[in-house]
Amino acid sequence: MNIRCSLVVDELARHRVQFEHLCRSLDADELRAVIPGSHWTVRDYIAHLATIDGLIAPGFSTMVGLSAPPPEPPLPTPFDIDEWNEAAVRARESKTMDELLAEAATHRGRMAAAIERMTDADLDRIIPYGGDRKTLGLAPTRVRFGGLLWGIAIHDPTHTQDILRALPHRREEAWLTDWLGSVNDSLVPAGVKEQRV
Repeated sequence: MNIRCSLVVDELARHRVQFEHLCRSLDADELRAVIPGSHWTVRDYIAHLATIDGLIAPGFSTMVGLSAPPPEPPLPTPFDIDEWNEAAVRARESKTMDELLAEAATHRGRMAAAIERMTDADLDRIIPYGGDRKTLGLAPTRVRFGGLLWGIAIHDPTHTQDILRALPHRREEAWLTDWLGSVNDSLVPAGVKEQRV
């Protein structure tokens, strides 16, 4: 495996371990807490992180000659990331935490398998990037693909920061402080940093 890809896969894995620990530690009231400035709850953010790799994995897999099942739910036409995320979260409202985390592991495994096959040429490619920039009033931008991967690698801690806005009593837990303090976004391109990955 390309050493640069290995670093991304390792970063994805270490953050997922911590994120799963947080998810399993939350009680029913914490899961129902609404994120300030959002209509999503803590559980909705967990459902988002359990499903978003399922949207990303098919494209990454195609890049490197692998196959992956299409995203569920199907992509809206025209595609809108916010619409897809909302539908994905709503479709999983009856899932248990174990089911959400099992789905997350399946999608993450497919995405990591694709990343493991990428080359320096893949990582250094300049691509158009939209993300949720439309919602934020930002124009699409061009970014280095490897930098975007680093943004994806820190997706779990990024949304953990959102979750903690609804759970301020958790902010001072030593393990969370240590984990979130270890996040390095220096490899994430400015065009991605302008928004929440």
